[in-house]
Amino acid sequence: MAAQPYNRRVRLVVEVRDEPDERELAAEVFSAQEGWRVRPARDTDAVGADDGYAALVVDVPLRGSRLTARSTAVERLTRLASRRQLDVWVREATLVRPGAAEPVTTYHVHHKVPDDAGPVLRWLAEHWIAVGGWDVGRTLHLRGPHTQEQRDQAQAELAGRTLGGAPFDPEAHDLRRSIGPAPRDGRAGPRRTSLTIALGCLVALACLAAGIVVGAYATPWRFPALLVPAALCLPVGRWVTSNEPRPWLVALGCGAVLTGGPAFLGFLWADSGDIGVRRQLAAFAVVALIAFTVFGLWYALSASWFSRNMQWFLPVLAAPVPFVMPWAGSFLHAMYLEDFFGIPVDSVHVAFYWQYAVAFRPLATAVGCGLVLLALGGWARHFHLQTGATGLVPWVLPLMLVVAVLTVAVGALNGVGEAAGRTMDAVRAGRRPPAYFGLRGELVCVRPLDAKVPVVNGPVPVRHPVLSFQASGDTVWLWDPDPARGTDTARHALRLRAEDVALVRARGTRC
Repeated sequence: MAAQPYNRRVRLVVEVRDEPDERELAAEVFSAQEGWRVRPARDTDAVGADDGYAALVVDVPLRGSRLTARSTAVERLTRLASRRQLDVWVREATLVRPGAAEPVTTYHVHHKVPDDAGPVLRWLAEHWIAVGGWDVGRTLHLRGPHTQEQRDQAQAELAGRTLGGAPFDPEAHDLRRSIGPAPRDGRAGPRRTSLTIALGCLVALACLAAGIVVGAYATPWRFPALLVPAALCLPVGRWVTSNEPRPWLVALGCGAVLTGGPAFLGFLWADSGDIGVRRQLAAFAVVALIAFTVFGLWYALSASWFSRNMQWFLPVLAAPVPFVMPWAGSFLHAMYLEDFFGIPVDSVHVAFYWQYAVAFRPLATAVGCGLVLLALGGWARHFHLQTGATGLVPWVLPLMLVVAVLTVAVGALNGVGEAAGRTMDAVRAGRRPPAYFGLRGELVCVRPLDAKVPVVNGPVPVRHPVLSFQASGDTVWLWDPDPARGTDTARHALRLRAEDVALVRARGTRC
């Protein structure tokens, strides 16, 4: 049986009762697990077992963090043995790691500079070759550090290769190595590695501080701070390109990129100082939450049922969205007008795209909450926290998603009430009310065109302004802010014929 994708291997030494039936049953049960490999312990393993027990070596593939891989493998095997009534004992658990990587030298084939090239053309060609612009498109990777013998071996191997492409011609082609620092010798230990890392951090901090100084101050004396990254450009570039001699201009460009990056970040950070520390911290928190969610989603969805069935699951999931959003938008508009102002939603013209806009915010919030919860599940999967509660995960996670969606729905409904309350407060104060996703109300004064005007829920107020939304048709709906009409705001609505009144834009609390 083919194993699912994994990135960890745990090798367990398992002691099983030294009886033929027990050994065969244990090997059969463990081998039936997806990706597990079982074999008896060999003499070369130097594995000792207690009296009455025999040793088996079980390889358990896992996907997730290496910090919890060993305990998870032990727990899975122990749980499996308990369910199958096996008398086994895990004696040792080892995280299998690949051996130390050998140094690899990469050679790129490029065109040679013609012998008859002039000084300017030769200078341009040397710089173009150094940045990889004149490569043939052929690469050779050889084990071991670079030596002249290895370079000769690479040329001989390329000259004899017949895999297609441009054949290697020693007269027209040459080799170059990739840009990088000179490899350390075998005697370099942790002390030299720590020193290199410390120097790199100091250079980055110095360039970052220089950028902060330039962005934080307005005086012309701030520009000498740029001398710090400028002075470090060439040394850093020489170090980055030290594995092979290259033109100094190429080294300077590489150094400028490495020192200018932290300086530019420091400048941007200091230049945004007028935003305030609180907003900057909030922005950092938002970025951290986004990063947490993105990595959690990757851990949750990669090598999962969703990733294997994405080609049909996503269209099925997205198909109802164009139909659900207009319905939800019209529902929120109807709730805003009818429940709080008593005005039928059909009497107010609203552009169709506002139905998508008003529904997008709660939908995006619900999707965001769902993705954060799914990211939590991904992190739990990465650190194997769901082990021991595997039966609960399929129930708890959907329940949490439903609770999040319902919470967002309740929040959206409360948001409609808050928006209506802000509109009412503005009308009572004589201010132009704020719009609500295409519903733009206006303060108007009513001027009857006849002595007797038929009105539903009258009389018509003529001394103070009322609220009118976009009127359409022969009927005019108004909302009277007068508190004498009662606490039920939906009963403040007035219905008139458009031919009986004239509406004039009002300013203030009196007409």
